Amino acid sequence: MIKSNLTEDQKLIRDMVSDFAEKELQDRAAEIDQNPEFPLGEIKKMSQIGLLGLAIPEKYKGSEVDTVSILLAAEEISKYCAATSLIFVVHNLLVARAVNQFGTESQRQKYLAPLATGEILGGVSLVEPDLEGHITDISLISERKGNDFLLNGEKQMVLGGENAGLFVLFARDEEMNIRVFLIDKDLAGCMISENERTMGIRGAQCSRLVFKDCIIPDTALLGSEADQLRLFKEISEYGKLGVAASAIGIAKMALKKSVAYSLERKQFDQPIAEFEGLRWMLADMETSLASAEKNLYYAAALKVAGEPAGMDCAIAKLTAAEAAVKVTLDAIQMHGGYGYMKDFALERFFRDAKATEFILGNFPVQKTIISNKLLGK
Repeated sequence: MIKSNLTEDQKLIRDMVSDFAEKELQDRAAEIDQNPEFPLGEIKKMSQIGLLGLAIPEKYKGSEVDTVSILLAAEEISKYCAATSLIFVVHNLLVARAVNQFGTESQRQKYLAPLATGEILGGVSLVEPDLEGHITDISLISERKGNDFLLNGEKQMVLGGENAGLFVLFARDEEMNIRVFLIDKDLAGCMISENERTMGIRGAQCSRLVFKDCIIPDTALLGSEADQLRLFKEISEYGKLGVAASAIGIAKMALKKSVAYSLERKQFDQPIAEFEGLRWMLADMETSLASAEKNLYYAAALKVAGEPAGMDCAIAKLTAAEAAVKVTLDAIQMHGGYGYMKDFALERFFRDAKATEFILGNFPVQKTIISNKLLGK
């Protein structure tokens, strides 16, 4: 998928979300970050225009669109508020899409309409292991007890915390195999801790979930027991595409502000855009961003076509996060002292960009996925 080949529907969604984000998030993003404050009012407005049902069929009150449209929307939201963009990504691509694609009809009937209307929000741990060989790192343990499961352990950095109503969570069984569960917020034996104090994406209000002898029925298992590893990989890959889109949105706005500043700021009676060093810095920023963007939409095209895309999703996530950190850091450098001040958005962009480096798999994990594919492992 090349972005110049977008359909009219995709352009319509992109432009609609862009208008919404500029109107509703541009002036609120700093406040959301500083407090920190979960953007509940903004999320409710998103639900009113259908942005929480983009991965849900119409018969469940959604307005199901293609994956590229959701990624475009995530980009536009992230240009103004990365925390809100990640809430949007998790809700649509990791939770609603997983229930719709892999859930039983009973699970769809129970969860999809409330997810589409914003009655409940989806949440997930942002620091889940991302490799089959890392399943032993999962600290949530599930034990089969007849027709039920017994959960013990914890999940860290669960996006949405007390504001989310449905969590997609990964656990390991007694033999170190993966299990994917749909966990309701008000489950007996599940305790939500205070919000974590994070460097960036502070408005997402990530919390820790602690499970102590928590009993859930086998109907809480997402999909068939034999298909759990595939679900784990699918959810992870779509999540990485969403994180990459959020990272690219951050970088695009940082670059836009840098171009505008270089044309406005004068030294020696001329705009600093006339200095070769700064022009080359802008060129490097655009090069990094353009490469990451192409990687993202190529990986998305593979996923939409049903082609194997594990390595390409890892590349997309890796290069987008790298570009976001590089571009925001260069933007701060270009703005000098202004870039370092909290009165300007760039230092928040940088902090949010750093979060995309580790969300849903850090750089070493992505490089391992890529190298394993190259080596035939």
